[in-house]
Amino acid sequence: MNVSGLVVRVNPERFAQVLEVLEAAPWAEVYTHDGESKLVVVVEAEDTAAEMAVYRTIEGVEGVLSVELAYSYSEELEDARDELEVQDGVPEVLADEVPADEVRYGGDVRTLLKEHLEKLQD
Repeated sequence: MNVSGLVVRVNPERFAQVLEVLEAAPWAEVYTHDGESKLVVVVEAEDTAAEMAVYRTIEGVEGVLSVELAYSYSEELEDARDELEVQDGVPEVLADEVPADEVRYGGDVRTLLKEHLEKLQD
């Protein structure tokens, strides 16, 4: 189960129509609004994919200008966190005993190329 809070910004000329659509939707709950152009919407979904489908549906409502994620809780994330907490120790690659020159970082191509060129020059 995923729960998220969204700020939905609406064209003021279409506010009443958007409010009506969102209040009638079974996949969202209008928590509050300013009566002019902003709504706070709570979404409950089975998983992240279903949650994203609701966001896209809200974005597609005529008069909606933007949908911003303000809060998110995911049981999937909690389950993953719990799984990490029960694992034994630190992976070897992250252990202090591993010499720094044996640790490979794959996120920056420039650094990787620089290291490679330095090894070629030695």
